[in-house]
Amino acid sequence: MKRRIIFDDLQTKRQSKLGRIIILTGARQTGKTTAAHHCFTDYTYLAVDDPVQSSNFLKLTSSQWNAFYPHAVLDEVQKNPVLIDSIKATHEQFANTRYLLLGSSQFMLMKKVKESLDGRCVIMEISAHFARTDDKKF
Repeated sequence: MKRRIIFDDLQTKRQSKLGRIIILTGARQTGKTTAAHHCFTDYTYLAVDDPVQSSNFLKLTSSQWNAFYPHAVLDEVQKNPVLIDSIKATHEQFANTRYLLLGSSQFMLMKKVKESLDGRCVIMEISAHFARTDDKKF
């Protein structure tokens, strides 16, 4: 039941004006990636914690983000916070871009997130209770 509520809430926020950037936080193993895979099947999944791929993401311009990844999930984005500036710049230059940023609860404590994305995003936090409600697969 809780999973369905979270999934429905994500879908609603995705359709909102601020839904162009959604930040989904929570502790480890709370279901952030599962929710992303379920609700954002049409987005490209990017693992920011992959050292090879992450260095490639850092080299992209806003135009390249728009061309290659106009709709993307950035998982573990707290591990490379410089990407937040790239997402912000792309968001401001291209009205069709949409991003879901996944990160730990401590992610929201980062000064960069608060300064860069303030007023440009929707923030959701998944609690530990979400991960343990049931084991049904969607």
